[in-house]
Amino acid sequence: MSVPDHVRAYHDRLAGDEHHRLRSWEHCYRYFRRVGPTGLAIDRDAAALQLGFYLASWGMYRGSTFLLRYAYTAHQPVIDLLVERRFLPLWEREFGAGEQDDELQPLVLEAVAGVRRAYAPFGEPTDTLITKVLLGTLGCLRAGDRYFLVGFKAEGYSYSALKEPFVERLLRFSHLNATDLLREQERIERQGGLRYPIMKLVDMYFWQRGCELAAADSEPEAE
Repeated sequence: MSVPDHVRAYHDRLAGDEHHRLRSWEHCYRYFRRVGPTGLAIDRDAAALQLGFYLASWGMYRGSTFLLRYAYTAHQPVIDLLVERRFLPLWEREFGAGEQDDELQPLVLEAVAGVRRAYAPFGEPTDTLITKVLLGTLGCLRAGDRYFLVGFKAEGYSYSALKEPFVERLLRFSHLNATDLLREQERIERQGGLRYPIMKLVDMYFWQRGCELAAADSEPEAE
């Protein structure tokens, strides 16, 4: 299957179900983009609630995760971070779209470090939590869950930590597949009115690929 095929297979899961769990990302991202840094700073409570519900819906409150022990206010330091003036370029430009990616990459890594520090008083955030926060707010990184990593490694990309080499590999993939990703971005926007950021499409591709590979591995062997 091609990049568009995998992206569509993922997106088709939402077809006809406005309440699907995966739409939690849409609700969160749409809210953050609509309100913007100024609005977020004014009503950080509402922003923290939006972020918290999306993260809960995407598995970040299960089991023994530290977030399970705290109220939504644990997300307020992250909101305070995202509205800092230094991150304005990440609100104004699309990371992964090609233009000025080299200039934005250091800011993305700063945002990663900043989110890690923001949660530090409550617990140690995983790479998965950090990437899901940034995907649901700025749209500048993929969500690094198990299926994504399975798909990523199947493409020949290695992953060891949420650091510069990994971000460079994400950019390499997005640039190599820019034509397909931009076409899917336009198609999804026409269908649903929301412009998915390039990194969300990259996330969808690798997640779908990983999901299919995991399903194939779990199938019983034929007799």
